[in-house]
Amino acid sequence: MAALNVNGKTLQTSADPRTPLLWVLRDSLGLTGTKYGCGIAQCGACTVHIDGVATRSCQVPLSAVSGAKKVVTIEGLAANGVLTKIQKAWLEHDVPQCG
Repeated sequence: MAALNVNGKTLQTSADPRTPLLWVLRDSLGLTGTKYGCGIAQCGACTVHIDGVATRSCQVPLSAVSGAKKVVTIEGLAANGVLTKIQKAWLEHDVPQCG
């Protein structure tokens, strides 16, 4: 089992340590806001913040973020369920998935 700090919570997963973070977030943890786009870290659809740095999660193995690294997804940007201005604008203007 690997422990991850995602959106301020410690979560557990039994995913293979080589699994890209994108798939752990979506398939193991049910956080589907992070999207698959190109799979080669070019489009930005899979971007999350890792320790405050925007990172393409399709290229980061689970082993690289297990433990003390802090991962923030699009779901984690809303404070107490209140959407940020960016999240509201995305919904309002029906922004496409890619970054």
